Amino acid sequence: MARRDPHRGAIEIVVFGRHPVLDALRSADVDVREVRFAKGLAPADRKGLQSACRAADVPCDEVSREDLSRWTHAARHDQGIAARVRLLQVTEVESLIARATGRAARDPIRLLALDGVTNSQNVGMVVRSVVGAGLSGILWPTVGQPWVNGLVVRAAAGSIFACPIVRCETLADGLATLQGAGFGLFGLDAGGTRSLFEAPPGHRAAYVLGSESAGLSDEVAALLDERLSIPMAGPLESLNVAVAAGLVAYHAAGLMSEPDR
Repeated sequence: MARRDPHRGAIEIVVFGRHPVLDALRSADVDVREVRFAKGLAPADRKGLQSACRAADVPCDEVSREDLSRWTHAARHDQGIAARVRLLQVTEVESLIARATGRAARDPIRLLALDGVTNSQNVGMVVRSVVGAGLSGILWPTVGQPWVNGLVVRAAAGSIFACPIVRCETLADGLATLQGAGFGLFGLDAGGTRSLFEAPPGHRAAYVLGSESAGLSDEVAALLDERLSIPMAGPLESLNVAVAAGLVAYHAAGLMSEPDR
């Protein structure tokens, strides 16, 4: 059985880079606890950062380059700026299901999930599509996929703070719980029984994309109600997972229908 990293699933994380930190300071969906910047930061960047921290009433401290690197563990990417933040859009599968009762039962819930996608940049770009399409959230396992980290945040271009994250331990566990609550489970597969675009979005549904190399895992595939494919006009077997996720997210959100004439 896969062992869970105790740091995965944490809602308090360190983000880094000028734009991610400024995005966090401006967002109502994240609680910024403190900001640090390295000595030698460009005066314009320092002034802008300090001004944003004052406006948000967040402490902002200058530290050595070495101290900041030990904090971020990403000296090549942190741009000399980092922040400790608390994510406010993280919930559990069971909590999502509990809230989806009564009057809320009329509202659609459509989630996206990744199976074995381990590249943080791809995960971050998928988050952008989930937020851009307005999906209900992303089912995010703490085992088998990078948890929210600085590289995911950078690739998501600030959208991670607004993305509802439905946390589970393993993807199969999370999907099985959703299925037991009446969610339809749909996997994207080149050999799918029908095109994604021929399958109307379900009222309660989760769409699963696998990695480009391995596809859907056997454990996840066994749970699916249906496999759907993205039709290819050219000689390709599949799309990059981030590109495919964009198509799935917008279709699942009902934003790809024909315009009224």
